[in-house]
Amino acid sequence: MAKEFRSSGKDVVQKIWKEFGLNEQMMKESVGALKKWLAMEPHLPQESGSLHEARLERWLIRCKNNMERTKQSIDLYYTLKSLSPDLMCDWNPRSKWYQDAVQTTCFFPMPELTPEGDRVIMIKYLTKDAFNFVPEDVSKVGLMTTEIRMCEEYCFSDIIVLDMENYTIGHACKMTFTTVKKVEVCLMKGFSTRLKALHIINAPSYAEVFIGTLKAALSSKLTSRINVYGKDLTNFTKQVPQMSLPDDLGGTGGSLQENWNLWLKKLDSYHDWFLQHNNFKSDERKRLGGDFNSGDLFGFDDSFRRLNLD
Repeated sequence: MAKEFRSSGKDVVQKIWKEFGLNEQMMKESVGALKKWLAMEPHLPQESGSLHEARLERWLIRCKNNMERTKQSIDLYYTLKSLSPDLMCDWNPRSKWYQDAVQTTCFFPMPELTPEGDRVIMIKYLTKDAFNFVPEDVSKVGLMTTEIRMCEEYCFSDIIVLDMENYTIGHACKMTFTTVKKVEVCLMKGFSTRLKALHIINAPSYAEVFIGTLKAALSSKLTSRINVYGKDLTNFTKQVPQMSLPDDLGGTGGSLQENWNLWLKKLDSYHDWFLQHNNFKSDERKRLGGDFNSGDLFGFDDSFRRLNLD
């Protein structure tokens, strides 16, 4: 039976703090320093509360206790909410787009960390019918999931498992480089996700186009961490502990659908917070030192929504 996703235990937190040269007092001081820095940046929103402080902690950990890198990631996160509202805003788990998206694809973290302290993230197309499949909307659900993890959990890095069992030509026709690249920037730079491995399983032959697009969007460092498997999962199951996999893949973490149902409840519990948080984004008119150059970040301009600074 699937377990409910819970905040990381104190032992896990202490282990991760130690890895990055932190303790409780140092973390408190670092979060305080980040709050003071945010207050001095006129283009960034002023948040408060326990969840805000929790997220600052996770940013610091995800950036390996590098203060300048943490500031850059936080700044970029709020900037992306202005640059790409199609992915980073309108996070409403009771809206029509959301209800359709969660019926087509699941995107959730398994409740048990690996012995090394990594988190397995499951992504699977739930139906072969791609009529209601909208890549941008599915991506938004994934980013909402990441946001909750920023509020609640500690881990060293992510192990993403993309199950393509139900992937069809219909899905393939809807995937574009632009969407893949934007999601990569939001996850890897805005949220500073640390990717240990991406395992693509049950990949049909026509998935090569999507995999090629994925590799084109990622850095060579991340591309080297992609592993592709067909129907034979023998080698895959040697890479990921059973405790961190769903029963459907030979694990002991409960069925994929049970885990997804529990995570949907978790997403819904953040409904009010998501609606409030939609308003927290950068105001580029107030940015000191000039406008943000999105071309440097994404490598393209024309297909990306430009800021309206008027």
